[in-house]
Amino acid sequence: MKKLVIISMAGVLLLSWFSSCETTDDQEDQDLFFLSDIRPDYFENLNFLSETVVANIPRFRENLAKTYMELETEYDKGRFTSESDLEYMRLAGMYYSFYLLALGGNYNDRNLTFENIMGSPSEGYYSGLSSSDTDFEQKELEAMMKEASRVAWTAVNINGFNDKTYGFYLSVRQVEERLKNKGLTNDPEVQDEVINYVSTRMVNYDLLPDWNVLMAMVTFTNYADSLNTFKNPKMNSVLFNVNARLVPGLLADLGGLYPEILGPLYRFDLNFKKIDWLLQEKEIFTEEDIDELDDYIEILTNASAFIETERSDILNTWDDIYTFELRKEKLDEIKQFKEALRPGYPAGERPELKSFIDSKDFKRAYQCYSCHKPTGLNN
Repeated sequence: MKKLVIISMAGVLLLSWFSSCETTDDQEDQDLFFLSDIRPDYFENLNFLSETVVANIPRFRENLAKTYMELETEYDKGRFTSESDLEYMRLAGMYYSFYLLALGGNYNDRNLTFENIMGSPSEGYYSGLSSSDTDFEQKELEAMMKEASRVAWTAVNINGFNDKTYGFYLSVRQVEERLKNKGLTNDPEVQDEVINYVSTRMVNYDLLPDWNVLMAMVTFTNYADSLNTFKNPKMNSVLFNVNARLVPGLLADLGGLYPEILGPLYRFDLNFKKIDWLLQEKEIFTEEDIDELDDYIEILTNASAFIETERSDILNTWDDIYTFELRKEKLDEIKQFKEALRPGYPAGERPELKSFIDSKDFKRAYQCYSCHKPTGLNN
């Protein structure tokens, strides 16, 4: 297939993906755009705090599905053979499955309803079931995430195994399994795969798949799940490698400015969760326990200081800067608690961390649009 044809097909596909709520008959005559030109419009449709965006989800989702499937049909016919064609196909699959991941994740966290995502269908778009079927909503959403997983896995293997896309696929799988469990818990096998992925890619720092590792880490925000807490000893491997390798300021370009805040913020949050576990686990602190607590406090302090000093311009454009301030307040409480500790004596009143960790305020930083909203700075 000639390159000109695939470029035209890509443009038509993407133009239809990123059309706004109001479309016109002559919109097909507009110029075609490449992915980099229209990516901001895509992420605008992930702003689920906007009533307009939420109202348009069913239409946007269905347009995404139809246009992706048209492209996949061409791929299945063997019409895409060049490196550029196959890379475009991979990116198309990632973008479509990413959108379904965002819908499923926000449904799990009770930020979106079934009606927000699907409207009021008489038949399931993904399941094909009648809306009168028993447990229709759950089955339809599970079918949606199964499709997201299939598309993401196709993208992993479109042009030989792609390591970066594999990390993204694991994030999709975690959301899929959480949805099956009514948004509460992950699947142990899937969780192990994510932990192994994050740990090994952090060790092989020169080959670090950038934001895809961070995407997999984002799925650790379901802190009520014991698999995502330090009750799970495998989480210590993630913590060790994050602290050793995810050093603020040393990551390569992650595809935007806000990840340069969120990289150290993920580091902050994982250590924050470790402190929460220590406070739950320890009734009496030894000198060694206090030293360990102090080490984690230092990591939180350095991560927050880096964001404030080295990334101040970006921080001040961030809509969710208040979530950073809330984290700093909790850090101050932890420091005060540590200063009052006496080795061998019962600890005093402990900071309440768990309710904050499980709050929507804490999780705001993990919303897609929180990271991908245009900064107004040079990206």
